[in-house]
Amino acid sequence: MSDEQTFPRARHLQLGYSALEDRVRLRLALAGQRGAVVSWLPRRLVVGLAERLGEVLRRSHPATGDEPAADVVLALEHRAARSALAGPAEGEGGEAAAGSEDDAEPEESDGELPAYLISEARVEWREGQVLIGLLGHPMPTVDGVGEAEPVAGLTLTREQAHEALRMLADQAEQADWALPRRLGWLRQGAAE
Repeated sequence: MSDEQTFPRARHLQLGYSALEDRVRLRLALAGQRGAVVSWLPRRLVVGLAERLGEVLRRSHPATGDEPAADVVLALEHRAARSALAGPAEGEGGEAAAGSEDDAEPEESDGELPAYLISEARVEWREGQVLIGLLGHPMPTVDGVGEAEPVAGLTLTREQAHEALRMLADQAEQADWALPRRLGWLRQGAAE
């Protein structure tokens, strides 16, 4: 991230919506011996993160800018990214893999994992990749809420960023949360 704060590197993520919490649950497998963490994303953060991911993809694409056809270009790129990710061989792609709840067998139950309430997500484009830094507060807190600490950092290819955005949009839809109109191209890109 531009302020050079250090984030534990995430290598795999799973998203799910909890109706009881009315939050998106993000399970992150961290690189090295750090294990995994569970992060809870409130509506404000999910919508803001989706919007910032969409803007980074829009600004970093050479053919979009503020042209009227930008949404069509992004929708086509989104569809191509989903196709590319649907069939890569084992080990291909960037470092952070995305998945649904059923993709991976958890090594430990979520109750045993450190849990965080995410309060800030930093998104930027650097050297052809999307960087996401998540900051949050350990749960439960007993002494009130202190300063947010780095929870995890993701380095995504464009295709992986499209997949992460699709997963966020799916969870927002399941939660009946509205995404910004500026992301209308996302649903166009998902249409077959």
